[in-house]
Amino acid sequence: MPIVARNAALTLDFIVIGGGIGGLAVAYMLSSAGHRVRVLEKNGLQRPSGGHRVPPNFSKILRQWVGEEELARLSTPCVGSPFHRLRTDENVGYVHWKPAVMEETGGKFLLMHHEDIIQLLYKLAMGAGARIDLHAEVTSIQQGTDSIPNPSVSLANGEVLTSDIIIGADGSKSMVREVVLDEEDDARPGGLTVYTAIVQAEDMLGDPELSKLLHADEFPIWMSPHRAFCSHPVRGRKEYYIGIYSWNNLDGLPQGGEESWEEIFPTERINTNNHGPIVQRLIKKAPHFIRTRYMLRKNGVEDWIDSTGRIALLGDAAHPPYPGGTHSGAMAAEDAVVLGSLFSHLRTEDQIPSFLNAYQELRQRRCELVNMGDIKNGQLAVMPDGPAADMRDEGLGHKVDEWDEGVLKAQFEEIAEIFGYDAGDAAEEWWINWGRFHEKVRDWSDFVVANVSMQKE
Repeated sequence: MPIVARNAALTLDFIVIGGGIGGLAVAYMLSSAGHRVRVLEKNGLQRPSGGHRVPPNFSKILRQWVGEEELARLSTPCVGSPFHRLRTDENVGYVHWKPAVMEETGGKFLLMHHEDIIQLLYKLAMGAGARIDLHAEVTSIQQGTDSIPNPSVSLANGEVLTSDIIIGADGSKSMVREVVLDEEDDARPGGLTVYTAIVQAEDMLGDPELSKLLHADEFPIWMSPHRAFCSHPVRGRKEYYIGIYSWNNLDGLPQGGEESWEEIFPTERINTNNHGPIVQRLIKKAPHFIRTRYMLRKNGVEDWIDSTGRIALLGDAAHPPYPGGTHSGAMAAEDAVVLGSLFSHLRTEDQIPSFLNAYQELRQRRCELVNMGDIKNGQLAVMPDGPAADMRDEGLGHKVDEWDEGVLKAQFEEIAEIFGYDAGDAAEEWWINWGRFHEKVRDWSDFVVANVSMQKE
């Protein structure tokens, strides 16, 4: 289970660089296990942000941490996704998240505001005893040495902080990652620019078609060649999220921006030609957009742990995501649960390397596969006109009238590997099968050495 119910026998000092979902979640997990955690976040808590899909593998973690009632207050359950043609608003089909299927995963598919998730995790981490320094900019990271293994960080204010372990949760443009890999970032444009915005509910209520969108428990998607559009309610329908996915500079929107969520882009520069009237009206109600860019790295991120074994990557820093996808926050939270669960078993310093290696081993391949799935789904929505797009539309338009046990079983099996995953169980399984065994071997070795020494005396 994701909640740590034990204190580590040996507690460490952790510095977490980055106060996003991953950084705050791992601060909560480690603090709950008794470790001393200090989070360094260069910004404040309130920053530009938008909507966030919370799939079942993430929502069940949040539910265990904050309870069903608090989670329900801040979210909207998603029952399905209608698919439309972006150029005309014409409906193509519907993907229904059946309650029976969602129940089998142990969670719900929720629609939330990113800032609300951050606030939840901030309160959890603070309540568990973590120290969180806002507006604390890290300027450099120093690895430990053989004589002094503890790494350190330098802050913009001149302060130098030392810890037993540094966790780099500082996003896709990670400074910590360059230290871990011992090389400069080789990112190059990946062909996608994402624009997101928040529309106030009161600006939609006077329009019957927009009001219908606001009050639907849905995540609608509009498709067209080289551009997709999506939206969903947030904050108890007080606000509404919208997102534009522009591919390869072939849809009239310029490719550009940084690999961050900090650039404000004016609404009047959004080209709405070849958009249906509903989407056009919705875009015009946004006060501004946030622009970000998808970047590719030729070799990915092969190593999450540095050569000294005391600096580790987590969240977007370890596995830069497809921006605006469904799973980036979920993967960061899962990373945190696995790392925190492993370090709740810490008894001696010589366990640190095996715990960090287990963390990467348990998480890396899953994160790669889930991100590939996000990219594949995103590209399906922007296929050029032709036979492949026609086949996609035909599949989406296929209506299942009777949801019998066989159909439910087929849909569950398709999503179980992603939605049904339990990060806490994965960590505990490793501990039972491997970590605990290694601990017993070490204890036995110590016992043998002690006995030999006594016999010699």
